Amino acid sequence: MNQIWNDMGSIGIFAACLLLTVLAGLIGLPLLGRLSVGQTVRDDGPKTHYVKSGTPTFGGFFFLVPLVLVTVVAQMIDGFSSPVLALLLLILAFGFAGFLDDYIKVRISKKGLSVRQKTVLLLAFSIGFTLWYLLALSVEPFLIVPGLGALPIVGWWKIPYGVFVVIYLFFIANSVNLTDGVDGLASSVTVLAGLALAAAGLLLKGLGLESDLTGPAMATSLMLAAGCLGFLVFNRHPAKVFMGDTGSQALGAGVAAIALYYGVPWILLFIGFIYVAESLSVVIQVAYFKRTGGKRIFRMSPIHHHFELGGWKENKVVLVFSVVTLLGSAVGLMLLALA
Repeated sequence: MNQIWNDMGSIGIFAACLLLTVLAGLIGLPLLGRLSVGQTVRDDGPKTHYVKSGTPTFGGFFFLVPLVLVTVVAQMIDGFSSPVLALLLLILAFGFAGFLDDYIKVRISKKGLSVRQKTVLLLAFSIGFTLWYLLALSVEPFLIVPGLGALPIVGWWKIPYGVFVVIYLFFIANSVNLTDGVDGLASSVTVLAGLALAAAGLLLKGLGLESDLTGPAMATSLMLAAGCLGFLVFNRHPAKVFMGDTGSQALGAGVAAIALYYGVPWILLFIGFIYVAESLSVVIQVAYFKRTGGKRIFRMSPIHHHFELGGWKENKVVLVFSVVTLLGSAVGLMLLALA
């Protein structure tokens, strides 16, 4: 997709996914309504969310279908590329796990997949991708460290790094999933994260630290950003559709793998600060609850619910979390510039 990047240009890639996502939404939203695939709101969630019960889910297909179409066209024009295909398959695999969870919730049991079932699926996909990344990729895996440049991952170092990659993919995917709890939140944050990741790719090129993975990663980051922007047409408050785990798990796998392709997984601590904060708020809440016999640090976790119960409207949560993403992205890109 490096040639496509040069020929089609960033504007063309972005515009194609944006327009196709809006078109998919215009066609798909009435279809989801007829299929009666409404989401059941969790009983212990904020009471203001009860009115959302019945809102269609599976909206992740609105941006996943365009992502597949644009990627396939790029492959047909530019020729087969295993890094592009592997990235797409990882996104779709995590999206498939999310789809199973969504399907069970709306057709069988509102509990969805069990924690064990979902964990096994996501870990299996993470391990499969990691083995390909470390053992079959034509580009030697590397890690870019500010001040030290690109450090190759070779020999026995691939074992601990592989363990890290599996945990990293699993954690980021679930963190994006947890972020998807307020109308337009995961979409808005991922638009900004996707654009920041594309900027990181440009920065790496400017620093002379690009690889054969940089082009595919940049193009995919733009497609994810465009897809989320198009999805916001239907997902902004009050949401007409939710992306469901189908969309959020796929997005999480995508942004995680893009940063991994760049060799800068650490940059998601900044660009994806909101994702990480959402996940950590759940971990902290559960650990503190168990240790203290029922006390809580937050009013409710993930942390966006804490602010909702404190009186913040959904639009305010989205605005503030988006600003935090912008600031975090700026810090991450500045650190990358030191590499």
